[in-house]
Amino acid sequence: MNKLQSITVLLFSCLISFSTLAQNDENEFLPKKDDVGVSIVVNGLIDNISLSTNTNSYGQNILFARYYVADDLVLRTGFGLNLNRTAGESADSSGALLIKTDSLRRSFSVNVSAGIEKHLTSNRRLDPYIFSQLDISLIGKTKKEVENRQISTVGTNLTNQEEIRDGGFALGLNLGGGFNYFLAKNFSVGSELYFGIQYVSLGGGITNNTTNTTPSGNRTSTFDSREELSKTTTIRVDPTAQINFSYFF
Repeated sequence: MNKLQSITVLLFSCLISFSTLAQNDENEFLPKKDDVGVSIVVNGLIDNISLSTNTNSYGQNILFARYYVADDLVLRTGFGLNLNRTAGESADSSGALLIKTDSLRRSFSVNVSAGIEKHLTSNRRLDPYIFSQLDISLIGKTKKEVENRQISTVGTNLTNQEEIRDGGFALGLNLGGGFNYFLAKNFSVGSELYFGIQYVSLGGGITNNTTNTTPSGNRTSTFDSREELSKTTTIRVDPTAQINFSYFF
């Protein structure tokens, strides 16, 4: 091998080494296959910052995570559970009559989200992507109980009322894009913009059962039912007016 050939081989080897080093340096901040990421939302300004979970297209809170099935392909998953229980008490008097009211309202919902991200050409820190996501919310029945006691010198007149409303479901499909900007290795800030279609079916049967008990112990009951159903379809472009912080491990 002459001197020119030796120099050519050396230069070629150096170019390969620099290219490999640049590629590794370019991707040192980005997640890789089998990495998992979790996200939180930061709202507010400097003097009024709050942290919260992500929300689905129906506005329900979800715990949100990503799983890299490949360096540029990511599964998006979310799960949420909302249990609501509201109790109230009140007391009022009118002359010799004392009126006390106790109320209890209960409802729940379960939320599941699943989607996929395709990551585009990235530079050293900026990681753009496009995504699609399906959101499903199952809305349980709402149950309301009210006990009203009218207390007087002759005794207590008691009225119990129970109302049950059917729930429903919400189905959302979102298509959009976003970015992650990596402030450090595996730690990013980002946001998303998406086009969404959502269908909500809420309600159905409503039953109302009322029982009245007089001070003398006589009891009467009334029961009625009706149908009340609403169906809504919404199409919108929605920028998430929030900052997402994500960590990958």
